[in-house]
Amino acid sequence: MTVPRCALDDCVLEPGHDDECIQWSGFKYATPRNAGSRTDGGRVAKIAAGIGKPGMPWQRQVWDTALERGSFGELVYEIVFVTVPRQSGKTTLYGPVQLDRCITMPAIKTFYTAQTGKDARSRFGDLVSLVQDSPLDSMLRYRYSAGDEGILFPNGSALKLFAPVVAALHGETPPLVGMDEIWELDEALGDAILEGAIIPAQVTLAGQRQIWLLSTAGDARSTFMRKWVERGRESVLKPGSNQRLAYFEAALPDGADPYDRRAIAAFHPAVGHTMSLDALMEISGQVSRATWLRAFCNVWLEASDPLFSSEEVTANTRDPESIPSLSEIALTYEIAPDNELGGVFATWRDIDDAPVTRVLHVAPGSMWMHDYIVDLVHKHAPIVVGGDDGGATRRLTDQLRRTLGDEAITTVGARDFGTSCEGWVTMFRDRQLKLDGSRTMTLGLAHLVLKRVGDLTRFSRSESTGPIIFPIGSAVGIWLYDHRGAPAETARVY
Repeated sequence: MTVPRCALDDCVLEPGHDDECIQWSGFKYATPRNAGSRTDGGRVAKIAAGIGKPGMPWQRQVWDTALERGSFGELVYEIVFVTVPRQSGKTTLYGPVQLDRCITMPAIKTFYTAQTGKDARSRFGDLVSLVQDSPLDSMLRYRYSAGDEGILFPNGSALKLFAPVVAALHGETPPLVGMDEIWELDEALGDAILEGAIIPAQVTLAGQRQIWLLSTAGDARSTFMRKWVERGRESVLKPGSNQRLAYFEAALPDGADPYDRRAIAAFHPAVGHTMSLDALMEISGQVSRATWLRAFCNVWLEASDPLFSSEEVTANTRDPESIPSLSEIALTYEIAPDNELGGVFATWRDIDDAPVTRVLHVAPGSMWMHDYIVDLVHKHAPIVVGGDDGGATRRLTDQLRRTLGDEAITTVGARDFGTSCEGWVTMFRDRQLKLDGSRTMTLGLAHLVLKRVGDLTRFSRSESTGPIIFPIGSAVGIWLYDHRGAPAETARVY
């Protein structure tokens, strides 16, 4: 019997020691196993072990449930959707399913794709390496030519790749198709591939067809995946609402600290198996908060309860009636935590007095910002230049003041920043703003979380689920434009 192991410090569970040990707590959402149904899961697990990747508990649970058979031998589930964090083992989850299907069904093709052809070939290469080191190798042939990559089986079956385009499966009748990292797909492309290519190709295979959707969590752009996440969660919470969908989601629990070792050990399904907790936590110090949340905690990069409705966003996305020269605008700058992203913005009031904000330039990092802003100031002399006196922008403010002089840069202090945030939210809800509808804007609104500090509510860089440089740049820009020429806020101690 295998002794269960703790995810912390490789501690072996012993009597009386359980309260000090952490093990995987299970899926956040999971379609339950029907114990009365037979399943192909055990056979797939043997194949996984044969290629040197014995199934982890979470993989065994997915195989046993997703591959259940009905009373007539038909597959119970036609769509299997699995969303787990990076480094969990998605490749070794789906690969053995493909191998099993090719071995047990002669003269068929199974397919796999990812967000790009390059990513699909990389995952294919990983699977090939495992198979070549297994007893299966002597029976198989491999193709590596671009567009014709595959593994060929003696019974005439083949494991193939396909490009993530609508016409890729034209003329094929595959019983098994997998789509990896679907968070990269917008709704139009995702629907076109799934409903326009895969489902029609499987239409004659009732009872033997399956589509596997695999991904880490998405962000505000992941409209295709979000739709299926909502369907999957509903199928678990309301049994019978979608009987052909098996859904599995492993994610950091709501409200848990994403940098707490015990919280990570308890939710990440690969910790203690194929990845040590120390190795995973080391990654947390090497990537941005947004990447850590989405890719490694499987948390969606958007507020769980968005501040603004889509109607409010649309109402505030408008073109101005007048566009002034850069000498007549408030020029503001903002840097996301960990220097993930920097932005420079122009703000002014239109002829109808409505506040307007436009992105001047946004790019990864912040090293480019000093020279870019200095060049704009020298060429156009905006009426006011500045930023919030908080976060990573302080370093840039110091650099700019040493280059341009103390009087050239105006900062917004803590109390005025809170006032500017509250004012911006009020104007947004009253549909008074004229914003540019840029990706930086829409993602910033999706990530935005407010925090109460004293008697003021302000935008929270630390608690927002991703960069919110646009809302901050806009709010500060409106404040600076309206208060240009006014004395700077007196320093206060809070």
